[in-house]
Amino acid sequence: MQAVRKLRASLLEGSEQAMIRITPHPRWVEDFLRSIAPDHERVINHQVFKDIKRGAFTKKQFQGTLTSAYPLIESFPKYMALTLAKVPPGRSEWSVKTRDWLITNMEQERLHARWWGQFAAGFGVPLEKFDSEIYPPPEMDAINNYLWRVCTYGSLAEAISAANFAVEGVTGEWTKNVREGIENYRGVEDIDISERTLKWITAHAHYDDRHPEEALEIVKAYATTIEEQMTVSRAAKRTLEYYAMALDVCYRIYK
Repeated sequence: MQAVRKLRASLLEGSEQAMIRITPHPRWVEDFLRSIAPDHERVINHQVFKDIKRGAFTKKQFQGTLTSAYPLIESFPKYMALTLAKVPPGRSEWSVKTRDWLITNMEQERLHARWWGQFAAGFGVPLEKFDSEIYPPPEMDAINNYLWRVCTYGSLAEAISAANFAVEGVTGEWTKNVREGIENYRGVEDIDISERTLKWITAHAHYDDRHPEEALEIVKAYATTIEEQMTVSRAAKRTLEYYAMALDVCYRIYK
């Protein structure tokens, strides 16, 4: 029994050491956040989400958007795997924290493609639709191509800024904004608003609260030069630009 207690205490201590604490931002981070604020607002206040919130986004728009976005959802754990390979080896404080954080995040993300499929099925998309490769509009596929590139060839801080700070940050916000609005579709013919349908939305509206803040702490730890700080700012901005572009095309072509 004493050995079990010691093991439990050791595990708790390791967990505490790996926890990412939120700290006050230095000046360059405040400037960075101000520089991307318009792009951030463009995504979370996009007409797609405004229409969903008031029940005006049609079933056809839902079906097209949920299908076209699937490659991004499916690939997200792969982006983090590419980033994980960039973590410096060894037991330094930030190597341990970043490695543990990415692995934990990947464990959560691996379920999300299935939940997204359930989301789409609730709006009438056959699940077998996702058994073969999806070819989204090029404007929507741009964010996938960019994230592959930045997570493959960019620095650790750049990859975290693009995928985990920019994408997860705005996704956590818009899911909160539309969660209540999706109730407008309950009872609509051929739409099933169930707990299963809402699992992806509900998960992101809750657990993503802290992820972008933790991602930013990792960025702060590794972006220690002016050049690197400029790089992470550009990565977040470009990701949000592609995110908005994807929403634009879905709103236009599926309407």
